[in-house]
Amino acid sequence: MGIGENIRRLRRREGLSQAAFGAQLGVTKETVGRWESNRTFPRRGHIEGMVARFRVEADDILSEDRGLGAAPAPTASGSRGAAADSALDAVTDLRALLLPVYKIDRSGNGTTLRHAGHAYAPPDVARRHPASVFVRMDYREMTRLYPVGSFLLVDQRARAYNGCTVVALIDNATIVVRRYTAGNNTVVLSSWSYDAPSPDLILDKRRVRIIGVAVFFQASHDTEVP
Repeated sequence: MGIGENIRRLRRREGLSQAAFGAQLGVTKETVGRWESNRTFPRRGHIEGMVARFRVEADDILSEDRGLGAAPAPTASGSRGAAADSALDAVTDLRALLLPVYKIDRSGNGTTLRHAGHAYAPPDVARRHPASVFVRMDYREMTRLYPVGSFLLVDQRARAYNGCTVVALIDNATIVVRRYTAGNNTVVLSSWSYDAPSPDLILDKRRVRIIGVAVFFQASHDTEVP
């Protein structure tokens, strides 16, 4: 299933070829083919176009569990005004799924989080974690869990627990992504890598501030908005 199958179901439901479907959205048939085969991710404007033109909801396109590819497509019904209202609501929902992306950059003697764009979060995950941002995993300290370049969805309100992955600020200067273990007065931040692992950081709790807990991850090309 996935977004590609959802788009294919939508196109077939409308009785359109890839060329005709693409024409409705201002793209080529080749672009539609890449969407349907999950080789590229539609831009925000294209998804909003599908929502508005074909009277579907954001979940119909973006959700693996509740998308058009997971169940028969609903029959369009109701007045033109009701359909327009529904489409407007769906576009609003879609915008709520667009989250900021941050990357860890060198800054002086430490590191900082720098805004690096936006990306779509899966609807089901975004609703469970409304106070979330993406952090791009550009380093190799956690390659047993996350491929380099993947996007970690980081919930800023979640409470850290032993064994979870956190984005942490150390000494108000350095940001790291590590596995978290807490004792009475200390915190251990460990790498989990197929490469030569970095040594554990064993720190007094007062030196560490948890920015958020990683609750989900996915490849950047599945989410990133150009």
